[in-house]
Amino acid sequence: MYAHAKGTSQVIPWPYSFVAALESGRTSWTAMLDAIRLGPEDEATAVTAARLREAAQRPLEAGQWRSEDGDILIVADA
Repeated sequence: MYAHAKGTSQVIPWPYSFVAALESGRTSWTAMLDAIRLGPEDEATAVTAARLREAAQRPLEAGQWRSEDGDILIVADA
């Protein structure tokens, strides 16, 4: 996403971090789990690593994943 700076034609990027769940098998369906805007002081790699750890932890805490379900697969782009 982009925004124009006030009073200028300069384009300022608004970096976001998205976490989505992908369906297994041959499908393109996804479920957006979370999205946050990165601040100017945020380090993208550190924010991404923390958010992926949190996303993998959620099913464990909710009792929605068991060891016999197999590994949780993380796919990242960027």
